[in-house]
Formats: sequence, structure tokens, C-alpha cells
Amino acid sequence: MTLIEQKIDSEAAQPLNVDALFDRLVLSLQLLGDREFIRRAQQYEQRLERERLVAAARVAGSSGDTNSDRKRARGLLGGRGRSQRSVNRDARRAAAVAANSSLEAKVADGSIAADSLDALTKAAHPETGHIPEELIDDVAGMSPGQTDHAVDRHLEDNADRGQVNDRSRRQMQARRCRRGFRPAGEGKPDMATLVLEGPDSIIDRIWSQVCVSADAAYQAGGGRDRPVGEHAPWEHRLFDAAVEFFDGTATGGRSKPAVVVSINLEDLGAKPATQHGTGPIADDVFASYVAGSPIYAMFTDSAGQPLWLGRTRRRASAAQFIGLAVRDGGCVRCGASPQRCEAHHLVPWTAPAKGRTDIDQLALLCGPCHRELHQQNLTLYSQLGPSGKVVWHTRPATPNETPPPRPQTIQRE
Repeated sequence: MTLIEQKIDSEAAQPLNVDALFDRLVLSLQLLGDREFIRRAQQYEQRLERERLVAAARVAGSSGDTNSDRKRARGLLGGRGRSQRSVNRDARRAAAVAANSSLEAKVADGSIAADSLDALTKAAHPETGHIPEELIDDVAGMSPGQTDHAVDRHLEDNADRGQVNDRSRRQMQARRCRRGFRPAGEGKPDMATLVLEGPDSIIDRIWSQVCVSADAAYQAGGGRDRPVGEHAPWEHRLFDAAVEFFDGTATGGRSKPAVVVSINLEDLGAKPATQHGTGPIADDVFASYVAGSPIYAMFTDSAGQPLWLGRTRRRASAAQFIGLAVRDGGCVRCGASPQRCEAHHLVPWTAPAKGRTDIDQLALLCGPCHRELHQQNLTLYSQLGPSGKVVWHTRPATPNETPPPRPQTIQRE
């Protein structure tokens, strides 16, 4: 028997002192240096969080009543130093694990992150807490942002027309506009605010038009071909676009549609239409769009809109953007609204492989995800998930897929 084995046997014979073991672990991590301590502490913290939720789910159990399950979980997870909000969040997560047996293994092995449970609970049955099995299988391995996007698409696909109409009616009855004020803090000045509250479809339509105008200003200033730091910040462009929208001085020149609404012909009259970036919309909202907006038929091949442009044009056309909004529903990485997204070439346009502006060679990415993908030199690709739905992944780009370096940030004195 080796010395190490003898020591293990000796320690195993002693009463287990968990606090001493934990202190020893912390001391061992500190000896690795601050950077390594931070990295490993985050890693262990995530694992402890997963195991804590699974343990709470096992102790609380599932009674078939999600409210009772959450109440029992809150009693287990509360304690000094914890806010009521965080306790309620963890109780909701633990109750979801308790009500769905397939979640326990996926949470324990890390294939479904604790933060992803918040999105999954949106699809849970209001009484039993049951989450569709195929949805759980689809989101395994996804980031929390991708999970949120996948759950939203699932809810859109299964929306009840009557519930959507009732929700829009109640939102319309509660609509309001108010002037607010945000006090100074963190080195920022006092700020006046204007808050519009009402139906999702109306608020999103305004927000979308503002986002598209802000993006048009970015493109007019040179877009991604200009060095980082030579554009006004996104928040400033949004403010300027909003002021133009509300005072009537918006000049148009938009490069993509502000709002995309779709419904399959066979679902007309049976299911609600979807406003991409918002979700299902009420019948009267859809009727107003039909009365005042152009209607396009979207085909799955080149017989309809010109969706395959090859190397004849670098930027996606408005017709292609409509197709991408309907197909992807938003950023394929984090689920951001289509109006915050750009058409990304799966193979970069300037790479040696010469990417093509074809609908099957494009995907929607929001600005931050788009920049991150290029900065890390990753290639985006899709696969069919367990339920047959498309799931997006990344891998390191090959030399043939790597574009030449872009202009760097300009340092100003």
C-alpha cells in the first residue's frame, strides 16, 4: 500500500470534518494565485449551485402542485444573507427540477445551466410544473441566452389565439405614458426619462423602428468597415433615432424592415400571427398590419423573392432579412430581437473561401454576438436537434474561413 493510500485510509477512519476540508480547499486554491483562484472558484461555485438545486428538488419532492413545491423549496433555500428575490428564484428552479425527472441529470452534469431553468419555467404547465420533454432535450447544451430564445420560439409555436387576444386587450386597457427621472449615480448625471407602457406589439414596433434607424446611421457612417471607436455609441444612436421618430424628423433610408409579422396560410383564423421579436399578436393588431403594410409570400426556393445573391452583393437584401427574421426569430446565439441583428455570413465575405450572400449561408446575429464571433475567429454552423429543430453551434474557423484583420481601435489622446 502506498503512502497516499495509507493516508486516505487513515483520514477515512476519522470523523468527517467538512468545514476543515473546505478551509483546506480554500487555502489550496489561494496558493495557486489570485487569477487561478478566481477561475476555479467560479467553476466550483457553478457546480455547487447545480448540486444545491438538485438536492433541494429531491428533498422538496413533487406533489403535482407547482405552488406547493415552490413553497417547500423556499423553506429549504432561505437563510441569512439571502434576498427574498434570490430565494424565490432558486425555489422556482428547484420546483422545476422536482417536477421534471429528466431535468435532474441534465442540471447535475451541467448540460442545462441553472440560469437556463428560468427560461424553461416559462414553458411549464401552470399547475403541475411539467415542461415538454422535447423542449428539455432541445435546450441541453445551449447557453442561457439560446435557451431563452428556444423557449420563446416554442411558446410562439404553441400560442393560444384566445389567450393572446385577451392579453393584448388587458394591456391596451392599462396603457399609459409617464415622465420619469433617474437620479445621478456612478459618475452619471441626472437624467429625465419618458416611459411608454402598453401592448407588446405596439411598444416593439416603436422600438424596432428606432433600432433600425439607429442601425441605418451606423451603416451610413461606414458600418463595420470603419475602425472601432469611430462611431457614436449604440445608446447615443438609439437616442438620436428616438428623438427623430417622435418629433417627425426621421428621414428613412432604412436597410431592413422594421417589423416582420408572419403566419402560415393553413393557420389563418386558427392560430395567432407572430411578430418576430415580440411573439404572438392579437387579431386586431394583425388586421391593422394587413390593412396598411405590404404582404409578401415567402418561398423556400428561388422561385419567390431574390434570396440567393451569391457574390453579386455583399449586404443582405430586405427580402433576405425578412426570410432570416422568420426562420431564425432573432439572434441565433442569444435570442436578441431581429431588429437588433445583422445578417452574418457563415463564411466571411472577405475570407479566402469567399462567402456568399445566399439565404442558406446567412444567419442573424446581434451586434455584440457578431463582434464576439469575429474576434474569437469562430465559424457558426447549424445541426438538427433531437426534436428535429435547428440548433446553432460554433467551432474554430479554418484558415480558409478566416478573413484578413479588420482596422483596429484608434487611440485618442
